[in-house]
Amino acid sequence: MKKLFFELEQFLVSAFRMLYVFISGGEKCAVCGALVFTKPVCRSCLKTHFNLDRILEKERCECCGKELVCMKGKCMKCREEPVLKSTDSVLPLFSYRLWNRELMFRWKMQEERSFSPLFARLLCEVLRKTGNKVIVPVPPRKGKIRKNGWDQIEELCVFLEKRYGFRVLRILERNTSGQQKKLSRSQRLESIKSAYSLCSTSVFERALKPFSGRLPSSVCLIDDVCTTGSTIESCAEILKSAGIEKVNAVTLFTVD
Repeated sequence: MKKLFFELEQFLVSAFRMLYVFISGGEKCAVCGALVFTKPVCRSCLKTHFNLDRILEKERCECCGKELVCMKGKCMKCREEPVLKSTDSVLPLFSYRLWNRELMFRWKMQEERSFSPLFARLLCEVLRKTGNKVIVPVPPRKGKIRKNGWDQIEELCVFLEKRYGFRVLRILERNTSGQQKKLSRSQRLESIKSAYSLCSTSVFERALKPFSGRLPSSVCLIDDVCTTGSTIESCAEILKSAGIEKVNAVTLFTVD
């Protein structure tokens, strides 16, 4: 029943959006500028720039998941100063460059939530192909949802849960309210140590009820951008200390 109401709500949202776009004469594809009516990115750009088969076939660093150009194993940064130690695998889908920066800005900062179902579908395909069934959202900074009315990661997880049937385990919370993007790499790595923690005992126990009161052995963290990897690593370390054996991560974008 919840899924039915969710789909009805999304249908109405999409219908009103399509009507608005149609009345206004259409809008431009966020990548190439072609005229579109139903989605923020045209079919041609989806096929060319968001082809997941090509994404999964790329040679990647076994530590941070970034694309490798001329070597195998680990990238130079992970060889010299590895950040990801508790995280078993990281799979960033796209590079945070060119039009992807524009897409991210429009979605996250300008709150164009029409990107949410598109990104959720891409994540769904990757999660299914990689065998990840239980997802853990990286929590937003304190007060964000109350102030803005939504959080982009939580919205992705709602789509993954209610539309695609993934199980969502919400047991992390963020202790700080500052934005990580304003910090340097060294500041990120230092501040992230105390930025996240397990949620309160009552919330933790309530989150485990759909799992018969037990933590799953394997989960996948979901985040929008991997910059230094410090956020993912901090969350992975907390999840493993709680008793989860394997922690993977999938992010939409990565900063090269």
